[in-house]
Amino acid sequence: MQSKDNCSIFEISGADTLRFRRIVIDVMSEACQLSDDDEYNGIGRLAEKQMHAAIKRFICPDESKHEILIDGSVGCKKSDTEAENDKKTKKRRFVADILDGNTIYEIQTGGFSPLRDKIQWILDNTSYNITVIHPIAETKWVSLINTKTGNVENRKKSPVKGKITDIAPELYFFRDFISSPRFSLVILMMEAEQYKKNIQKDGRKRPRYRKYELIPISLLRAYLFRDVSDYSLFIPDDLEEPFCVKNYSARSGIHGIDAYSIVKTLCHLGLLEPAGTLGRAAAYRSTHKHGK
Repeated sequence: MQSKDNCSIFEISGADTLRFRRIVIDVMSEACQLSDDDEYNGIGRLAEKQMHAAIKRFICPDESKHEILIDGSVGCKKSDTEAENDKKTKKRRFVADILDGNTIYEIQTGGFSPLRDKIQWILDNTSYNITVIHPIAETKWVSLINTKTGNVENRKKSPVKGKITDIAPELYFFRDFISSPRFSLVILMMEAEQYKKNIQKDGRKRPRYRKYELIPISLLRAYLFRDVSDYSLFIPDDLEEPFCVKNYSARSGIHGIDAYSIVKTLCHLGLLEPAGTLGRAAAYRSTHKHGK
């Protein structure tokens, strides 16, 4: 992947696109062999879904580096007192999706909250760097699976487009270690297929569906966040200052409690600061526009 600007946006090369598509085909072939009945819960040793498996193999083809047990005695040096304390307390252990050299890669296809304690523990108890990789379906095709026939029906392109701002409220859970030089975040924008299963019960006239699996089709681009300043991407350039959360919401497209969450996170990171009030609402301004 080649950098498009200073540090945040990366274009996916043709070679990367082809390699990712081959990986997706391999993963789907394996899943088909394991999903002949309704008990399919994913592939691999930890029953991972196809999106997770494809990204993991794309980041690191060497499967000997996948699903590695990490504990506090590996990758860091401890004082005699700390070592003695470890003997008196129950040692925590985590499984890293990928451990390549001195870097742990965690693929998180859902919300960020479940990763918070794991990342904090790794930063506190080991010397490993950690990179979280999260996919966003910029373009999504929705296909319905008829559970009676097993056929895929009514494939349509979703009118909803995934955006980088979709992760903004989730950053609240990472706010305490975003500033760590050992932490980074990669967002993969992609085209994906959302499969839904018909779960209509007998007697119901209107069909009901539940999400079954989101499967990648192709990579489009990537965003890399490694410094606090990179997160200024979530501050709209045309945002007049001072502003309140309502103004921020109108310019960013992030609404409701999610807007309050990202504003609070940006303040925590020092990218925004309080600027009095606008009417009865708290006001803010960007610190990087004021040379801080």
